[in-house]
Formats: sequence, structure tokens, C-alpha cells
Amino acid sequence: MEKLDNIPPWFDSKENFFYGNTESQSYVIEGPVGIGKEIFTIDIAKSFLCSKTKKLSSCNQCVSCNLFNEDSHPDFYIVSPEKDKKLISINQIRELQDPLYESSFLGHNKVILILPAEKMTREASDALLKSLEEPPNNTFFLLLTNKYHSLTLTVKSRCSQVSLQKPNKKEVKTWLQNNIKNNSKIDLLISLSKGKPLVALDMAKKETNKLRKTFIKEISVLIKNGKELLDLSESWNKNPEEILLKLEWMSDLIMDCLRHKYFKKSAETYEDTNSISTYLAKNIKSDELFYLLQETNHCWSLLDSNSSLRTDYLLRALLVDWIIKIDLAR
Repeated sequence: MEKLDNIPPWFDSKENFFYGNTESQSYVIEGPVGIGKEIFTIDIAKSFLCSKTKKLSSCNQCVSCNLFNEDSHPDFYIVSPEKDKKLISINQIRELQDPLYESSFLGHNKVILILPAEKMTREASDALLKSLEEPPNNTFFLLLTNKYHSLTLTVKSRCSQVSLQKPNKKEVKTWLQNNIKNNSKIDLLISLSKGKPLVALDMAKKETNKLRKTFIKEISVLIKNGKELLDLSESWNKNPEEILLKLEWMSDLIMDCLRHKYFKKSAETYEDTNSISTYLAKNIKSDELFYLLQETNHCWSLLDSNSSLRTDYLLRALLVDWIIKIDLAR
């Protein structure tokens, strides 16, 4: 799970996110990736378990808080896909039934955290419904998700929705300046992360700027010499963790091409790929760019959803599409 020493400042006033729904016992906490939802949700769980303070805060001193800080709280249950599994199974939900209806170890609240909630199978979701609708006394359900639309209507109807949004750019920049040593790259990191602070922080730690430079060089070679396609697809396929990011950057590049076409000088584009996007915008028709955008996003979606289709085939097919469209433009 996401780890930070303190809850991000844009979540300080937790009451604002609950909109008076503090009487509920079942919540879906949803929002974009990379804004600190897990940190926020963990902090809420700790608050619900604290035996000394009101529901949305914790004292950080009682036995419950100390156990929570040590990752050994006996009344806090986390349900996630098991090792080497992609989904949360019905058996995992059924295993909650005994602790749900037993007294809590510390004589106070119990909290069930399900993350990511969209990974529950349909059977698992159905098995959870009764507990969500009529939770045992002093038991709280927190369902954390990046994909609220993927949850079943029956689950959503039994939970209070807590929606978390991206912080504004000023908040993100200030926070990153306090957490990143090299401040010269912050503006680029904010752009590449689409304003998602934890994604930007992770990029800084992984020195994503070096990967970005490599990507720009690779795309430039691909555009100039399509014969390098096979080598490029094999190289990308060796680093599966980087493929989604590179596909996202390919999509960004096409979006910049379209901005050049439709917004001219007022377009805000990625400065480090501006020469490439300007060239492609001048030489590829709009309908061809929209086609490439659609195919690139489709490839990204298939890989992100852990499709059983072979990654190398998907990637090679996409790169062939790019080469064809670029060749037509020459």
C-alpha cells in the first residue's frame, strides 16, 4: 500500500469528504490513482478503531492506535487479491463471516478494508451484499477503488460514496518541493503524472526523467526509420512495468498533435516532445491521428486489465499501425 509519514495536506479536513455521511457503516472511497486514497483510507480506518476520540480522528496514543501503527491491530482486516491471483474470490469474502459476528478483540470497533474493490469477482460482490446492507454493530466497511464505475450497482447502492479529487497544481507543487530533492524537474513531473502527486513522487524516485529521454529517442528513431520496429517492440517487452507508461506517453504525443492542429499557438503541449508532435501534426491527417489515439488507448486498456492476450503481439500490432500511418504521411 501507499506509504507516507503523514496524510497529505489536501486531505487534512476529512469531514469535508464525508458530507454528513458519518452515520453510515459502509463506504466506497473512490478517486483517481496517485492522489493518496490508500493513505487517506488507512487514516480513516485508524480513526474508526481509535477508542479515545471522535470517529474521524485518532489520538495516536491509545492501545488501539499503537497496535495500528505497528500493523498488528487484531480488529483491522484487509482483503486484497491473494498472492499470484488477480481477483478477490468469494472464499475470501466468506472467510470474513466468523470475525464479523464475533466480538472485537479490543471491545471497540472493527474495520474491513477491501482494496481494490473493483477486483472482487461478481460472486464475491454478491456474497458481501448482506453484510454491507446490515453490518454488525461497531463494524465498518471501507471499499477502496480507482474504478467506481466498475463496481456493481448493488454494492454501490448499499454504501455511502466518498469521492476524492486531485489536489490543485499549487498544492501538488508545494508538496513535491517538500518531498523531492531536485526541484528543477518538478514541473515536468507534474505534467507527466497528470497532476497526481504520488505518481510524480514515484517518478522522481525511479528517475523517470531518464526513461522519458530514452522514450523520446526511441520514438524519434521509429518515426525516422520504421525498420527498427522489431528491435523496439522486443526491447519494450523486456520491461513490462514500463510499457504502460510508454503507451501513455504515446497517447499524450498524439493528443499534442491534435492540440497543434486545432488550437495552434494557444495549445499547451509537452515541451520535450514538441518538435515530434509538431512534425506529426503537419504530416498526418486528423482522422489518422484519432485512429492512432484510439488504438494506443485500446492497447493500454488491454494491458492494464491483465488481458490474457500476449503483450508482445499487442505491442507489435500497435507499432505497425504507427509505422503505417507515419509512412502514409511521408
